[in-house]
Order: sequence, then structure tokens, then C-alpha cells
Amino acid sequence: MREKDKQQLAERYLDLYRMAFVLLRNETDTEDCVQEALAVTMAHTFLLDPYQYCTKVLHNQCYQLLRRRGYSLPKELPELSENNEDNKLYEYRLVQLARLKEQLPERVINIIDMYYRDGYTLAQIASIQGISESMVKKLLNKGKMRLQKQMIEFDKKNKN
Repeated sequence: MREKDKQQLAERYLDLYRMAFVLLRNETDTEDCVQEALAVTMAHTFLLDPYQYCTKVLHNQCYQLLRRRGYSLPKELPELSENNEDNKLYEYRLVQLARLKEQLPERVINIIDMYYRDGYTLAQIASIQGISESMVKKLLNKGKMRLQKQMIEFDKKNKN
């Protein structure tokens, strides 16, 4: 790997760290995955875009770790009860929304999480994901529209 490429990866370490932390939410796991991704990237001598390659390796490292730990959403929806019915319905809808979000492509899920949960700007997300700001906006809107449509259908079915 060229010295220039190594320097580029070092300069973008914080972006790699943020991306992993969005997925893992644990500092130690994040540091481990970023270091592993950097080591794998450094082992390859001829890469057109080392940062993009490292980003993909990091993404895969994070998801492998989550799968090994059995990360998943609850299998059953919570039962609605007579007490605090509004709160229970809200929780029920949140679980359904999380399930619907899980059906979106991983890239869209990451962008939605980074924007709404973590408070990144479109420009920051574009930099981290290695895509244009307009593409981030397009993917974000596409994901939102799909979720809104599915939640409207869900609410119609459960209005009884």
C-alpha cells in the first residue's frame, strides 16, 4: 500500500470510528473492528480506493460481530393490555416500525440511523458513507417514504 493511501486512512480514522460506533454502540468493540478493518486493508497492496475498501471491510466486521452476538429484534409483538393502552399501542407500533426498518437495505438503515438517532448532517453522512450528499438525501427520503407507507397500511389493518 502506498504511503499516501496509509495517510488517507489515518486522516479518516474518525469517520471509520463513527461509522462502526453507529452500528455497535460500544467503544471497545468499535475500536477492535476499526483496527481489524485497517489491518485487512493494509495487507492489500493494490487498491484503487483503500478508504472505500476499508469502509466495506469495517461494515462487514461490525455485522459479523452483531450476528455472533445474536443481535435481533424481539420475535413476538408485545400484548396490548387494558392498563395504559395508549403506551402499549405506542410500544407495539415502535416494535413494528423497527421490524419494517429491518427490511430496508442495510445502507438505507445506516443512513436513517445516522441522521435520526445520531444527529449527523447530510454532509457528514455523505463523507462517512463515501457518497454524494444528494444520494444520501435520496436514500433517506426513499427509506422514510417506504416506512411511512408501510406504517399507514399497518395502522389500517390494526384499526379494529
